[in-house]
Amino acid sequence: MRNKAVLALAALAIFVAGPIHAQTGAGLGYSNDQPIQIKSDRLEGDDSRGLVTFLGNVMATQGPISIYAEKLIIVYTPKGREIDRVEAEQGVRIVQGDRVATGQKAVFYNREGKVVLTGSPRVNDGADFVEGEEITVFLNEEKSIVKGGGSSRVNAIFHPQGKKP
Repeated sequence: MRNKAVLALAALAIFVAGPIHAQTGAGLGYSNDQPIQIKSDRLEGDDSRGLVTFLGNVMATQGPISIYAEKLIIVYTPKGREIDRVEAEQGVRIVQGDRVATGQKAVFYNREGKVVLTGSPRVNDGADFVEGEEITVFLNEEKSIVKGGGSSRVNAIFHPQGKKP
């Protein structure tokens, strides 16, 4: 299960550059062959439900990428122990250099190869940013969708190359 968890967390972290990568052409500089370290106040495993839950001050780090949240849940299939999804909840912050994604929840759907960030999601790359009601990144397609909702609209600022304040 360890390798599958590493890949799932790596895919969750890759979305940090998704919406901005399409605009700026910046490389990810990321490799998922590095070890992952997860620290939390508590770990709960429930094999009958296919869950591993890290609780309290969670910090998951792999190479240059760190994920912070109050709760990180890995949901796996009981038979093959393959990752179904990874959920980061409560004060989610994903950091890779100058790139920072925030929200209240981030969910990586393994089979669909997508990440959905909700709860006032925002992705910053230095002075550039995009925010909306929901940010979805399709990892296999290098495609992202930022949705507004209700009275909230999509908001983004992209500075010309070499002109960032």
